[in-house]
Amino acid sequence: MATEDEKKKNLARLNAMIIYGLEKGLWDLFGESALATTNVIGKGMLELLEKSMGLEIAGETPQDMLTEIGRLFVDEFAIATRFDTKETGDVIDFIIEGCVLLNVEKDLIAQGIKPFVCPYLNISAAAMRQRLGLRTKIRNFDIDVENHRCDLQFEMV
Repeated sequence: MATEDEKKKNLARLNAMIIYGLEKGLWDLFGESALATTNVIGKGMLELLEKSMGLEIAGETPQDMLTEIGRLFVDEFAIATRFDTKETGDVIDFIIEGCVLLNVEKDLIAQGIKPFVCPYLNISAAAMRQRLGLRTKIRNFDIDVENHRCDLQFEMV
């Protein structure tokens, strides 16, 4: 019988496998057009985050909202060790370190797939769209597997 720690690790592996399979399947079906699904995916993830963790974005400044999303990912979910954001005009930059999904991203890149089901990017973009009523466009998705770091960027349009 597996210990509680082994069960948690196995659950994390299963979730990673599901994310990889869904992302690869969408890419295989739609190619780069799969990137268009990020808005819908982010909206669904944000709805779950609001229901399950009580995230409230109404009345928050964009930077405070992004900071709270990052805090949830690091402190409550422990799926990253660092989540920093910087808003410069219409551009939002993220630095994420120690992400538990990094191996999924690495495997997708090895298959020639641009990782696009990133919870950090998709939830943050959805929250900004909902809060500001603007559209978003992914500008940068740089994954540094060696240093366990992702530099992400989207633009409000």
